[in-house]
Amino acid sequence: MTFELTLKPDSFIDFAFGKVTKGKEMQVFGEYFPVITPILEECCIQPLCSFVVLATNNPGMTPEQGALTLIPSIESFARFHSDPRFIEARPIRDDAMEFLADGNFFNSLDAIVTLDTDADFALIISKGNPLNIEPLLELPASKDSPNQIYSGKSMAIHPWNDDVELLMNSSSAETVVFRISFNPSDS
Repeated sequence: MTFELTLKPDSFIDFAFGKVTKGKEMQVFGEYFPVITPILEECCIQPLCSFVVLATNNPGMTPEQGALTLIPSIESFARFHSDPRFIEARPIRDDAMEFLADGNFFNSLDAIVTLDTDADFALIISKGNPLNIEPLLELPASKDSPNQIYSGKSMAIHPWNDDVELLMNSSSAETVVFRISFNPSDS
């Protein structure tokens, strides 16, 4: 099954990933998300897609899931995080997460990318393109990103293949590879 990832210019894509504590999935998906969904809508923040992390060479903790979210402005992101409803719901989320890395902004562009939920993809964060293959999507890290760990790098999405597998297994700390599968519920 395919779905279209619709990006908009003059906005940001927030790349978030993390791991929910086993047994606390309903705390995140059944309690936290129903509270924050209206706040996201009011702030014009649009979840684009979620994915499962199948493998990664990410240093530190190993994520199990992630998401790409369209953020129209730094102000809308700040407004969301200062909303009293979010502040009240945040401990519910934080208690249920082993870790969460968000606020990783990449500059968006005017594009529509078709993705297949039956295929695996590589989400690669690096300086330049470490593969000799044109990516399906490439976005530079934003200088306005709340989290600056990817400063000077780009995020690219490629179909998973043997070259990406080699890159993940032999790459340096400068290239982070996530093998992902997009969730069918996003299609």
